[in-house]
Order: sequence, then C-alpha cells, then structure tokens
Amino acid sequence: MDWYKRWFGEEYLLVYEHRNIQEAEYEIQRIKDIIGLRGDEHVLDLCCGPGRHDSAIAELGCSVVGLDYSMPMLKIARESAPYESTYPLYVRGDARHVPFKDEAFDVVLNLFTSFGYFTDEENKELIVTIARVLKPGGRYLIDYLNPKQVIENLVEVSSRNKEGMKITEKRHYDRTTGRIEKTIFLQWDENSQTFHESVRLYEPEEMRAMIRNAGLGNTTMLGSVDGEPYSPTSQRMILHGVK
Repeated sequence: MDWYKRWFGEEYLLVYEHRNIQEAEYEIQRIKDIIGLRGDEHVLDLCCGPGRHDSAIAELGCSVVGLDYSMPMLKIARESAPYESTYPLYVRGDARHVPFKDEAFDVVLNLFTSFGYFTDEENKELIVTIARVLKPGGRYLIDYLNPKQVIENLVEVSSRNKEGMKITEKRHYDRTTGRIEKTIFLQWDENSQTFHESVRLYEPEEMRAMIRNAGLGNTTMLGSVDGEPYSPTSQRMILHGVK
C-alpha cells in the first residue's frame, strides 16, 4: 500500500498537532498579499488535510473547495467548517486526477509540503493538474521544502512523549532516489504502530522546470510566506505565479 493512504489519519494529527488554526490564519493573510487573493474568487486547496486554512480563505469571501484523499482528514475538516456556510466545501479525490472541469478555479493552493509524495512522473502530473483546473490568468502557490536546509539540518532520530504515547521518528536522505525517508514508531501500553513517510526533494530549478513544462509560465520563488527572497538558507521554498 502507498504510504500516504495509511498515514494521514488520527495518528498523523497527533504527531503534527503543533500546526494550529492561528498559524494557518496568519499564513493565509500573508498568502493573500503574495498572490492578490480577492473575495470573489474560486479557490482550490489541493491536499487540504484537516482544512485548517480553509475557513480563513472563506472569511475573505472566497468560494473555497478543499480536496484530500484521507477520509479521516476530511471528516475533521467538515466538522470544523461553519455549519451555516456553503464554503468551505470538501471533496475526496486524488490530487493527480482531480474531479473538476478545466479552468474551474481562479487560485490553486498546495500548502504544508503536500508535494513530492509520488514518483517523478506522478509529481509532474500533479502540477499539470494544477495548470488544467486554473483559469487563464489564475494564480497558484506551492508551499514546499527547501531541500538544502532539510538535508543539512536532518535529525536522524528524535523521540518524545505525548499523553502516555512515545513517538519516535527516524529519518534519512536516500541520495539514490532523492527522497527523505521517515519511519514513525508509536508506542503506548503494550501496543505499537509503525508508519512511513517518503518525500521527494527537488532543487529549485527542477521545480521551475516542472512548473514551466506544465504550461504555467515563469514562477517567483520566496523563502517564506512573509515574502523574504528565497536563498539556500531559507526555511521554505514558496513558488507562485500566474497561468
């Protein structure tokens, strides 16, 4: 089974619980400034997870649709959405082959390192999908890892305890495949579970080439959502542009 089909559930949220709504609201305000997000636009949050960014997008007046493959994540997203509002709207689907017509959205967002999960060809398909569902003049933003920083600061083993559960993470960079491989061990009482993550690291020019070849034109690269220029020491690689 592909690792992402098993991992993105309640256990994932326990490991990554430090990502909160307040942080997401801040990020959306910064993204609003970066891409000029307007209140009358249709927005796709591609790989939305538990939907922590989407209420903030909807509060801007946007018609926002979140898509994710994980049913546990979508359940949380739907339960978190305002009951009386049409948006956010949530759909289950595969990010490589989304169930939307061509040129359906003004903006496509892909946030919190939701890129690089698949094979090289499939990762290219995801960017082609972004291009397909964007209207001419539509904007995209991909929030991705800075590969140099990830490799240089890789912590091979870390461990912590949470509510009686021991969480151990082991990481390594496979230079042959260009992927960060992580194994997550969860232990509590007499029970244990093991999960896996695998993310392809792409250099800046590789990302630019995939975006360009998908028909999205030139891309601007930032080092964070605060708008600082990208450099090898940046924490993130934020790519955005116009179709």
